[in-house]
Amino acid sequence: MAPTAGTRLRYKHAQSKKHVKTKKLPSLKNRIRGLERFLKRGVSVCAAPAAWRSNKLVIMKQHKEKEEIEQQKKNVEKYKKPRFFERVKVMRKLRQAQSHLETETDKKKRKQLQEEYEKCRQDLMYIFYYPKADPYISLFPSKELDEETKQRREELRKAAIARFEEESPTEAFHQFCFADKKTEGESSQPSAASLILKRPSKEMEKKMKNKKPRHKKDDGEVKKAPQPALVDLDDDDVATAEVAQTEDEKDDFFL
Repeated sequence: MAPTAGTRLRYKHAQSKKHVKTKKLPSLKNRIRGLERFLKRGVSVCAAPAAWRSNKLVIMKQHKEKEEIEQQKKNVEKYKKPRFFERVKVMRKLRQAQSHLETETDKKKRKQLQEEYEKCRQDLMYIFYYPKADPYISLFPSKELDEETKQRREELRKAAIARFEEESPTEAFHQFCFADKKTEGESSQPSAASLILKRPSKEMEKKMKNKKPRHKKDDGEVKKAPQPALVDLDDDDVATAEVAQTEDEKDDFFL
């Protein structure tokens, strides 16, 4: 079917419209560089250089803030998993210490368990209040840390305990410590430990998508035994069989 006049008109108008490109603003780095070049040339007007210099300082401050935010985002993404794994580990230790405290009767052992319980709580305070933008210092490092890093970790630990005592966020912190346990009135949610085990990675998801389905045989299907091929009779055997048949026919005739 040929195109109608209306279709041709619409097509003509669609072709005639030009795509208007939005003007892209230069980056902060380029703007700083342009201002520096401009100030190096020198300006005859007295008020202009001061205004340009103040403008340059403002842009440089914006650029620095932007770089800091980007670095913070990178650190948050990089150290998100180590923090989560350590949290699950300390939560498990805390629950174990709590369950042993409930059943233990010996005073000496109870004292040890109480100390262990408090240490686990302080570890969780450290993880809870750790500045997310900073590189995370592990509580269970695979390699020995240097003295400076250890000192920094102790400072952050003390600051976290002091902040907890000041703010005392009991409900939020209790939820952070015992997130795996189901509270009253809440729907049953998967535990943090089960999420680690059950959640497949992106690579595994891709493999599962690209994996071709296999045609499996039914369990009830029984394998048939291979049947032996039929063996052809030799020519001599065929001839003897025919002779025997004709002799039997002759005997029947004379009877």
